[in-house]
Amino acid sequence: MPSAVVASTVMSVRNSVELFSVPSLEAARLLVKSFFTGVIPLQIWSIATVWSYTIPSTGYPRFDSLLFYERLLELLLPLTTLLFVLLVTEWLWLPAVVKITNRRTVNDSLGLGETLDKERGNSSFDWRLLTGFAVLVGVLISSYQWSRGYPLGQDARYYAYVLGRMDSTGFQIAFSTERPFFFLALHVIEKIFGLEPSLLIRLVPIVLASVLTIATYSFTKFVAGKRQVAALAAVFAAVLPHVTVGVDIFIVANWLGIPLMMVFLHVFLKSISQRSVPLALLSIVLSGLTLGMHYFTWLFMMLVLVVYLLLSLIERRFFGAGHIFFSVLVFLGSLAVLVPALFFIYLIGGGMIASLELALHMIGLFLSQATPMNFVSFLLNPERIYNYFGREHYAIPIVYALALIGSVRLDSSRTNETRLLRAWSVSCSFGILMVQYDEWWRFLYMVPFEILAAFGLIAMLRYVGSKEKLGAFSEKKRVLSTGLQFAVFVILGVLLAFSAIPSFVLLLSFGLFALFEFLFPFEQGWGETSFLLVAFLALEQICRALYALA
Repeated sequence: MPSAVVASTVMSVRNSVELFSVPSLEAARLLVKSFFTGVIPLQIWSIATVWSYTIPSTGYPRFDSLLFYERLLELLLPLTTLLFVLLVTEWLWLPAVVKITNRRTVNDSLGLGETLDKERGNSSFDWRLLTGFAVLVGVLISSYQWSRGYPLGQDARYYAYVLGRMDSTGFQIAFSTERPFFFLALHVIEKIFGLEPSLLIRLVPIVLASVLTIATYSFTKFVAGKRQVAALAAVFAAVLPHVTVGVDIFIVANWLGIPLMMVFLHVFLKSISQRSVPLALLSIVLSGLTLGMHYFTWLFMMLVLVVYLLLSLIERRFFGAGHIFFSVLVFLGSLAVLVPALFFIYLIGGGMIASLELALHMIGLFLSQATPMNFVSFLLNPERIYNYFGREHYAIPIVYALALIGSVRLDSSRTNETRLLRAWSVSCSFGILMVQYDEWWRFLYMVPFEILAAFGLIAMLRYVGSKEKLGAFSEKKRVLSTGLQFAVFVILGVLLAFSAIPSFVLLLSFGLFALFEFLFPFEQGWGETSFLLVAFLALEQICRALYALA
């Protein structure tokens, strides 16, 4: 029956001129917009319900959003797994497909083979507003467990223990850990603002969520040269596993390491493209800072640089021997910060030696047990697949689909910035394919899902043939129309969550949609529909993030 409904709908859209005297593209827009008209109020309802857990008593069944997501993610588990496997192996199968088909990219028909152009002119939409919204969403997600009175993640006890010892014994305790700079920073903040360690630990995820969102916006704008891609990446960053896993397990040092890595990669690429000695020195300083904050992030960062340099050699993107020499020199300088760090560790001794031995042991396990059979064994274990992709943090099929499109989109670009992002993605994929299951999450946590998904969303909007840029509806009448409709969606969702009104009031949403289309036929355009698409995706990921933390 669902297949018959889909087939008949597609046929009706294709033959809409004969059936309804409406062009096919306009019929598709009406269909998509009507879907959002019904779903967005339900998403608002879900968010309000999960946040409050206050369900008014009624005489009829109520919508259980947590149970809905549990069943939906179980249903989508095979698709989620397939999309993830395609995403992490894209750098292996896409070149073969391109070579077989004798085309530059399999997505030329999607309009994705164009090079990324820098933003031109001023957009009629201020994308900083969307970025500000993303920061607020990050604060919302990262403070959810605190507001619900939940205990902090398991690693929070370790941070509280170290901070407590620093308060009683002195700041030198930080140098007995594997992340001394991070604990020193927390200790300084604690003393400056007079915070209790427990309160400071509660506030750290909220601050890091905002930092990550802003850093993602800046780095994506540097890579893409477009504010719209950067703003969408910021929205995804506020709700994806970087935040939810960081909150749930309290891996805040790794969480901070990702924005630091973005800054380092930005400065590194600027230094080698401009052959700037001051920027090269700044890269080395940032490398040392990252090593002191979180050593695994530093190791991964060095892997990204190795992959980037190899890609540049393969694609012949170096401009002479001088360019190669300067790039390698900056890389070696960034790597050389390990020498004074090792000397300092042996000088201090004690806990620092134990932390170094632990790090060397982890690296030894990675190298000795690294084999593609680890990934195969993972895929043959249904329980492990379900734990990762059937629930909680990494059950994100929509994001995997968008990230896959974005990854293919990046492969068609040959700019230095996109090559750096591809190196980041390939490094994550290489680690996931090789390491054992118990250490798999370390590389999975580093995948830039938010940036790839933003590229994929923009590519998808181009594919549907929307000539109207997202946010390009500056006419006052159209802005008021879209704003009024979205406000009604929010009001209906809140009423359904916090009152005992029956669910059929959702029909008001469809009635308003029909009224506006009747009063302003063919004037709404794809700009409003694109706005509703972005709102739908953002709300969907907010719901999923709250479900993972609930």
